[in-house]
Amino acid sequence: MKKIKNARTKIFLRKTGRLLSTISKWFSILLFSYLCIYFFLAFVLSRITVEGKNDKQASIKIYLMKSGVHTDFVVPIKNDIVDWTTYFPRENTGFKDTTTKLIAIGWGDKNFYMNTPEWADLTVKTAVSAMTGLGSSAIHATYHYDILSDRPIVQLYLSRKQYQELAQYIQQQLVRTKDNRTVYLPARNKKVVSGNDAFYAAHNRYSMLLTCNSWINRGLKACHKRACLWTPFAGGIFYQYGK
Repeated sequence: MKKIKNARTKIFLRKTGRLLSTISKWFSILLFSYLCIYFFLAFVLSRITVEGKNDKQASIKIYLMKSGVHTDFVVPIKNDIVDWTTYFPRENTGFKDTTTKLIAIGWGDKNFYMNTPEWADLTVKTAVSAMTGLGSSAIHATYHYDILSDRPIVQLYLSRKQYQELAQYIQQQLVRTKDNRTVYLPARNKKVVSGNDAFYAAHNRYSMLLTCNSWINRGLKACHKRACLWTPFAGGIFYQYGK
């Protein structure tokens, strides 16, 4: 009787092993197929141009700044249209420096922003959360004295109306309290901040379909500047501007 049970157990384990092997094989095939389609569409759709408007009277200078795989809007800290210190108080930065002239604004996955100062610090949990849209998002605001010269930059000129549209787009992404204040996110890991920057709670969830670069691309569409039909990567945006 015992031998029969052992034989049945071996048969069951053998069949289970084969089933798991088959499932694993098909999962790998599906994942590979998905990634191939994803990168193919990312390339093709990023090369399709959504034309913008070029106003000869445009006088407000902003920048697109590429830092590694990430893109930021870089805008004047203050003009008669918007004062960004209202949304991103200098008091929340380490230096509290009032001599800076520009502010870089980017959007991304909160967990990645707050827990990954370097790529070596990236965990599987953070990566899966970011790719699948399971986590919340944040806006990273960094004050600058001048535009940085050690990375790819695109200079754009916006009309007053276009700048108002861009400002509204960014403002709508920010989570607000009942008294209409932005929600500051203190950095527990001090390595993720440099002294002139801070994080703020934001709407939407980061995923493979809505990345930090997709967010910038949406912003370009919102203010009627040239953009990609869709892109998850910085390369698509900079391709549209010949960079």
